[in-house]
This record gives sequence, C-alpha cells and structure tokens, in this order.
Amino acid sequence: MTPLYSVGTWDMDVQAYTPQEGIARSLNITRSELHVVMRQLRNMGYSVHRHRSSDGGHDSNDTSVLIERTDGMPETEILAQWQR
Repeated sequence: MTPLYSVGTWDMDVQAYTPQEGIARSLNITRSELHVVMRQLRNMGYSVHRHRSSDGGHDSNDTSVLIERTDGMPETEILAQWQR
C-alpha cells in the first residue's frame, strides 16, 4: 500500500488546520504530490520546515503547516482531527 499524506495550514478564523486554498489537492496525496504541495506553500510564503531540535523535540517546526500521514482516511475524519 502506498502511503498517503494530508497537508493543512492553520486558519486563524476557524482556529483549526484546513486545506489551503490556491494549491493542488492536499488530502490523501502521494509523496511526490506532497513535494508539489510543499513547493506551492513555500511560494506562498510558508517556510514548511521540519527540524528536530538538539533535545529531540520539534520546537523549531513551521507550526502553521500540518503534514500528516492519513493513508486514505475519509476527508471528514481528517478535517475533524484537525480541529485543535
């Protein structure tokens, strides 16, 4: 089974991650599609960086972008989980 990923950006109005308007499809996408979406987000001004800090944490990540492995999960379930 090919891994599938979903990408959301933080929406201040909704106070949740949502699919970013103006980019390619971003729910249940392949790794190659993920790279396209990440490039599109960078072109929109997001840093889309992921770096593990020296203590093993993720404090230096771009928290405005969420990338998760979703493997074909229904869209409604993905969006429900993004309600933080």
